Amino acid sequence: MTNRRSITVASGALLALALAAVLLMPTSGVRAASCSAGCKAAYGSCYKSTQDRAKCQAQLQRCLETCIRSKR
Repeated sequence: MTNRRSITVASGALLALALAAVLLMPTSGVRAASCSAGCKAAYGSCYKSTQDRAKCQAQLQRCLETCIRSKR
């Protein structure tokens, strides 16, 4: 019975350690990816509604620059 209990305790400790590692991982890369994805989605929406590639590309560039600045 003690062997089963020690395995359960060890499994629980390992799970807690893995959870702590996930929670402490840096998320700036994830935020940057979601920011750029939002910019690209806005570009697509802009282009669909206006068919003005130059205007939409300028907006996309400003949005991506904002993502880069917020990452620093």
